[in-house]
Amino acid sequence: MGAATALPVHDLRVEPGDTTTAKMLVRNTGQVVDQYTIDVVGNCAEWTKVEPKVVNLLPGADVEVTVTFAPAKSSQVSAGVVPFGLRVLSREDPPGSAVAEGTIEVAPFSDVLVELVPRQSTSRRRGKHQVAIDNNGNQPTTVQVDARDEEEALDFRLDHKLAAIEPGAAAFIRLRAVPEKRFLKGADRQHPFIVTVVPSNADPIATRGTMTQRQLLPSWLLPLLAVLALLAIAAIVLYETVLKPEIKSVAQDAAVKAAKSQESSLVSAASSAQSAAGAASSAAAAAQAQAAQANKQASQANNAASSVASVVKNGGAGGGPSGQGGVDINGGTAIAFSIQTAAPPTANQNKFTTFRPSQAIPADKELVVTYMILQNPNGDAGTMEIRRGATEALLTEGLANFRDLDHPFQVEPLNFTAAKPLEVAVNCQKPGGTAAQCQPSVLVTGRLVKKPSGTP
Repeated sequence: MGAATALPVHDLRVEPGDTTTAKMLVRNTGQVVDQYTIDVVGNCAEWTKVEPKVVNLLPGADVEVTVTFAPAKSSQVSAGVVPFGLRVLSREDPPGSAVAEGTIEVAPFSDVLVELVPRQSTSRRRGKHQVAIDNNGNQPTTVQVDARDEEEALDFRLDHKLAAIEPGAAAFIRLRAVPEKRFLKGADRQHPFIVTVVPSNADPIATRGTMTQRQLLPSWLLPLLAVLALLAIAAIVLYETVLKPEIKSVAQDAAVKAAKSQESSLVSAASSAQSAAGAASSAAAAAQAQAAQANKQASQANNAASSVASVVKNGGAGGGPSGQGGVDINGGTAIAFSIQTAAPPTANQNKFTTFRPSQAIPADKELVVTYMILQNPNGDAGTMEIRRGATEALLTEGLANFRDLDHPFQVEPLNFTAAKPLEVAVNCQKPGGTAAQCQPSVLVTGRLVKKPSGTP
C-alpha cells in the first residue's frame, strides 16, 4: 500500500472573489519512508491551491493538507457546482496513489452594464441609437429594454425588447427615436429620454439620452436663394453693360452698309434704304421691349435680395446672438480648459469632493460654456455632478455608465460667474483598475465674455 486520504467535507460553497478552505488527511500506509505529491484535478484547478504540495512521511505517519479555493469574481468562472479531485501521488509506490473527490459550489453574482451609443443624436426625422448591454456576471441573464420620455414627444422603436445574454457576452439593441410632430423652420428642439434595462437577476438600470430635432427645411436653402438673387442681378448688369451696346452697334453697321449700296444703284439703294430703315425700327422696338423687361426683372431681383439678406442678417426666425441674461455668446474670448479630479473612495453616497478650474472668473466677466466632454478612462464607479456654485446641480451622471460622454450646449449655453463658479463634484464609490482614487475629468470649451450692465 502507498497512501490513504480522508476529506471530511465533500460539499463546499464559495463566493466569487472570496476564499474558503478544506482540510485533507494524508497517511503513509506503506512499509518504507515515502514522498507524496498533492495536486488538484478538475475545472477548479486554476483557482485552487494546496499547501504543502509535497510531504515526506514515515510508515504509519500522517499529515494534514490545507486546500484553498479562491475563484475570481469574473464571468470566466461560471456559477454552479464544480466537481474536483485531490490526487496524492506516491514516489515509492505509484500504483498505491490515491484520489479524494468532492464538490464545491460557486455562488452566482450579477454585474450588468448598460451604455447608450451615441448618447445624443441629431436628425430631422429620427434619431438612431444603440443600447449596449454587457453581462459581466457569472450566470446567464435575460434583460427587458424599454424607453420613454416625460414630454411624450417621441415614438420609440426597438428591434427587440428581450435579450438572453450569456456570462461574458454582450447584446446590442437598435433604438430609433421618432418625433411625433415636425416643423418646417425654427430653432433645434431637444427631447431628453430615459432607457431602462431590467435584468432577470438584478435591479433595473437606467441611462439617459437626447434626440435633437432639426427643422425640415435644409439650412443651406436660404443662402442658396441669396446666391441665386445675386446671380440674377449680375445677369441684368451684364445685359445692360455688354449686350445692349452690342445690339446698337449691329444696327449702326447695317445702316452703313445700306448707304454704301446706294452708290451701285439708285433704285436698289432706295429699296435697300427702306428695308434697312424698317429693320432698324423693328430692332429698336425689340431692344426697347427687352430693356423694359430687363429693368422689371432687376427690380424684382433687388426686392428679393433685400428680403433674403434681411432674413439672413436676423438669423432666420429672429433673435440676436445673446444667451441667458442678455450675454453676448459670440463675443469675448474663446476659452478651453480641463478640470482634473482625484477623489478618495467613500461609503457615504452623499459625500462629494469638489473641484474648480485653476483660473478663477474675473468679477466683470461671465463664463459661457457651449460644450463639455466628461471622461472616465479608468472605469471608476460613483457619481459626478456639474454645479453652478456650491448648491445648484446642473448635470448628474453615474461614472459606471460612461467612459467618454459629450454634452453640447450651443442652443442653451451654461453661464457661470465669479459668485456662482463652475464646480465638478465627485462621489467615489470604487476606483477603477489599480488606482487608489477616482480620477474622472471634464473638458470645457466656451467663451469668456463681458458681463452685461446691471448684472450682480
